[in-house]
Amino acid sequence: MSATDRPEATDGGGDAPSRTAAGVASLRAVHQLVDGTPKILDDPAIVRLLDAQTMAALHAAREQMQSRAVRALRSHVVLRSRWAEDRLRAAVERGVRRYVILGAGYDTFIVRQPAWACDLRIVEVDRAAIQRAKRARLAEVGLAPPANASFLEVDFERETLASALARAGVDTDTPTFFSWLGVTMYLTELAIDAVLRTVASYARQSEIVLTFAQPAERDPEHDGPTLAERAAAVGEPWLSYFTPDQIEQKLRDAGFATVEFLTPERAQAEYFAGREDRLPVPRRTSLVSAVR
Repeated sequence: MSATDRPEATDGGGDAPSRTAAGVASLRAVHQLVDGTPKILDDPAIVRLLDAQTMAALHAAREQMQSRAVRALRSHVVLRSRWAEDRLRAAVERGVRRYVILGAGYDTFIVRQPAWACDLRIVEVDRAAIQRAKRARLAEVGLAPPANASFLEVDFERETLASALARAGVDTDTPTFFSWLGVTMYLTELAIDAVLRTVASYARQSEIVLTFAQPAERDPEHDGPTLAERAAAVGEPWLSYFTPDQIEQKLRDAGFATVEFLTPERAQAEYFAGREDRLPVPRRTSLVSAVR
């Protein structure tokens, strides 16, 4: 059974670390190197996490990193993490004390936690290959994970997300914040529904922030390959697309009471107003929050 046919998954599976996860990490590093201040996502840890060869290649490609397509993709990548972390802070303020990062990849929140996160229990969930590669690199560069963070390696060929979380002591009675970024487009609708039902089984006030891909729309000003086409070219094809109305219905059917989108207009007002660099606001809505 393939990863995308499994009833639950957080990414595409396989034994090797995801190439798209590495690409996302590189885009976050580029944001630190070439974009203006304030940063959409202030993430100095990602620059340390990437190896010297990757960083040298990024420095050498600084001019290419300012192309329209790369700026747009970079904007989406940093915005989604920033909004998830802002939603997490609001959840902490209302009493949530647990954070589960589904498909964590090379996310660096655990090693750059702000003071308001110190009482959180943080659980990173991902496949063994990427978890082990990340932990080895953290140790190599001296970024020791804090005591409130743990790693949950999951083989979704053998167990469901619900059973994996239970194995890690993540009980459903405690309000929990979940982030699930850059994953749903790689999964079947069956797999997406299973994860949403699992998250919706958690206590009231639990929340999930996730990204979704809207049905394909060719940008007339950009004749290069789309993001979906690039992912397919490295063996990680997109499988699922939803309009905002469709993803809202899916979330409500799973059991969430409140659904909120980060629209381009809202993103402009909250994160991009007054910027002097050329970092663009994402053109389409692809971020949603849902609360139990």
